[in-house]
Amino acid sequence: MCFLLLLKSFWAVYKTGGINKAAKFLDMAPPTLSQNIKQLERQLGKKLFTAQKWGSDPTGDATALFPLVEGAFDYLTQFNEQLENPSKGVIRIGLTTAFASFFFVKFAAEFKAKYPTIQLEYHHHPNHDYMQMLENGDIDIGIMLGMREPSAQNTKFKLSHNEITFFATKEFAKKHNLSSEISANQLINLPLISFSAKTRLFLDDIETWIGAPFTNPIEVHTSHAAYDMTMNGMGIGFHYIEYLLAQKNDQIAFLKVNDRPALPARIYECAHGKKPSALVALFIKELKEFYSI
Repeated sequence: MCFLLLLKSFWAVYKTGGINKAAKFLDMAPPTLSQNIKQLERQLGKKLFTAQKWGSDPTGDATALFPLVEGAFDYLTQFNEQLENPSKGVIRIGLTTAFASFFFVKFAAEFKAKYPTIQLEYHHHPNHDYMQMLENGDIDIGIMLGMREPSAQNTKFKLSHNEITFFATKEFAKKHNLSSEISANQLINLPLISFSAKTRLFLDDIETWIGAPFTNPIEVHTSHAAYDMTMNGMGIGFHYIEYLLAQKNDQIAFLKVNDRPALPARIYECAHGKKPSALVALFIKELKEFYSI
């Protein structure tokens, strides 16, 4: 007999307090229901109910089992509802701050307009945490800076390819006689605004690439502050090209270092479970269409 039916019989007896009431609730003959309970007890090796004049009295093992069974049935009910109507519910998304702030905004707005009954719940954590959070079931989707190896429980795909670039205001470039192409020596003698004050990770990457330290780096705590300072003419900024294009600011002058190879690209990736729910599958479908993947 189907184990799920045995659990449903147990749930009904526990919920109603007796075989006869449970049988009526399930539209099942009382002897059949009684046999289901006995078969479940044999399979579990546990006594679940004792017969009383007023009905069936659950044992301690039954009391411990009931919330697990009820939780499983609640999950199955929600899953069936999603299959019937995938455009309703909550999607928990882990996002890196830069992607959330600049690349994801337009997609999220369009998604919400198309599916107003779907709630997008955002989680911001260190980039390397998202694969583990997916495995733990804390989020449904993780969007992170690659490369992160998927596990047996997860899969991922490339979302966007982001080239690092240097930029300044056109006024700053004119003041310092900068053309669209500059040398590495020119660059290191200009004030470079870095948004990585705590780790110096990005600044260290740039100095390693150039082969020399900057003479006047300005370090701030956030990419927002770095962008604002750059646009106020305080120095040279650097970030990924999509970040800058998203700003659509005609005051930006792009600067290419002409005596060094191109900077390494960073890749944003989207990760999710191997078998996404109908709701998550819908979100991924829309995400891929939006980014032309």
